[in-house]
Amino acid sequence: MYLGIRLEGWLTILAIIVGPVLALLIQRWQDKRREDDKRRRQIFHQLLLTFKAPMAPRHVDAINSIPLEFYSNKEIIEAWRLYTSHLADGALLKNNAQRWGEKKFELLVDLAHKVGKSLGYDHIDKATLRDNIYVPQGYEDTEAQFQQLRSSLLQVMSGSRPIPVTMVGPVQFEEPLQPAEELPIPTKPALLSPPSTEKE
Repeated sequence: MYLGIRLEGWLTILAIIVGPVLALLIQRWQDKRREDDKRRRQIFHQLLLTFKAPMAPRHVDAINSIPLEFYSNKEIIEAWRLYTSHLADGALLKNNAQRWGEKKFELLVDLAHKVGKSLGYDHIDKATLRDNIYVPQGYEDTEAQFQQLRSSLLQVMSGSRPIPVTMVGPVQFEEPLQPAEELPIPTKPALLSPPSTEKE
């Protein structure tokens, strides 16, 4: 007994004071976990929706968000580093674009699979990601054509590629064109001479 209050009484007082504070801290921790999980699932959804459209802004945002939201998962961060390092491999892209593209897709499949696995999507395996993600052929054709047009335009603008021109034959007129009438050249008005200061 202390200050006339038994141990049970002190424990009751402590529970009244500490209980609400502890409940608030637990609630905030749960809210943060839910928000973190929501953002991570959003990244995975964006990856799947743009899996075969890597130039889509949502795809780029998802890739760049991975180190922020999955920083504690070493396996995902390692897969992300391998993927982004390969994207920056300009030498392989220049020498063997087909091999560069194949390896890029393999690394993306591995990265997306690890992200999905960490979120509990164990039923989405690598084979599903590689072979069963649907993208209309028109989307792929449009993106390929856009890249080709962009490359050709840049070559023309830089002067490394000429614009092809085809002559269809001489142009004839029924009557010869008359020369355009020459307009008279306007003359400048004469400047007024300053008044003479000499007295007559």
